[in-house]
Amino acid sequence: MQEFVSAIDIGTTKICVLTAQVGHDGLGKLSLRLLGAGVAPSRGIRRGVVVDVPEATAAVGEAIEKCEQEAGRQILSAYVGIAGSHIGTRNSRGVSPVDKRSGVTGADMQRALEGARAVALPENQEVIHTIARSWTVDGATEVQQPVGMSAYRLEVDAHIVTGSSTAINNLVQCVAAHGIDIDELVLEPLAANEAVLRPEERRMGVAVVDMGGGTSDLAVFIDNSLCNTIILDMGGNHLTNDVAVALRCPFETAEEIKLRYGTLLPERVAPDETVWANVFGEKSERSFSRRFICDVLEARAQEMMEIIAGKLTESGFIDRLPAGIVLTGGCSQLPGFAELGRSELSMPVRVGAAQSALPISGLTRALMTPGYATSVGLLLWGLHEDARAVHRRFEADHGGSSSQKWMGAAAKWLKTLLPDRD
Repeated sequence: MQEFVSAIDIGTTKICVLTAQVGHDGLGKLSLRLLGAGVAPSRGIRRGVVVDVPEATAAVGEAIEKCEQEAGRQILSAYVGIAGSHIGTRNSRGVSPVDKRSGVTGADMQRALEGARAVALPENQEVIHTIARSWTVDGATEVQQPVGMSAYRLEVDAHIVTGSSTAINNLVQCVAAHGIDIDELVLEPLAANEAVLRPEERRMGVAVVDMGGGTSDLAVFIDNSLCNTIILDMGGNHLTNDVAVALRCPFETAEEIKLRYGTLLPERVAPDETVWANVFGEKSERSFSRRFICDVLEARAQEMMEIIAGKLTESGFIDRLPAGIVLTGGCSQLPGFAELGRSELSMPVRVGAAQSALPISGLTRALMTPGYATSVGLLLWGLHEDARAVHRRFEADHGGSSSQKWMGAAAKWLKTLLPDRD
């Protein structure tokens, strides 16, 4: 088992690098102790995708250097978050014969997952994750743990996550340039779920929406299983851009106004409250109604909630989420998002962040905010994987065949089902 776990969250607005030491809590369960954190503004990233490799590589390097200086150790490998509009998903089924004398084994499950993973993809697409949704043993459906069961036939209903080979390779290059191996590329809403969802929510049915600067990533969980993922081309930058257009001011000015004065509940703002801002074409500042600014933000946020509702309806899960929706990510911190969500969606909505109950000690107050949920979640993902000492490496040039390059999203997940080896 690795002694350390590190995470690199490369977002549209910021890059966060965390490193932690693996240990045990008072009950003997695996836990993490945060050693260092490094944050740097993003450059060369647009809507979650690398568009300028040198710029993005330099920004990643800044965050890594800050983290290593605080931790007092070099980062050798890391779990890296991936998102962006290039991500695609589909469901697939795989089958494996079973020797009834020995029952279902780990090898049988791996063969079934590999069968599900063997889907026809465009030449420029690669598989990132193969995640079992449910198992079927000799026609008995919704089996959670088939290992050891007597059977002739094992089937798996799997969720396949794919991504653009070009986008993946560019992301890998930004990390590999600093001598860091990639343990695994992790879809960001899967990482965020580790940090913000409660076990009962995941069991009953819930959707987590990771609202970043350029995109929002939605993942649906029912019966403790991932059922669907959707990448939405909307985020906090869309809100900022609306303010910039409405006030005719620079984007940076609009972002500052949004963070300082923005709320999605304009009715709670005094009608005569004003905000001063520098605008294009004028030397001095102009005053604007704060309520007008909040009206602009509310209109875009309402549209975002309508899109989320539409996607959930289209996928057939809108009526299967008794636990509602958990919003996270930096954009969700805008005051009033939960109230607006409950009003627009008519279901429970809350804003989620990493909590002190998680098996991580040393989290700062800043890291326990929605904007860092994915970063903390990547550490937790690594902790769960490291418990089984399973590691994969990604090379910057992606040498070898596709099956070799992405060996084992299925096998890696499968290993988490098997007992630890001391």
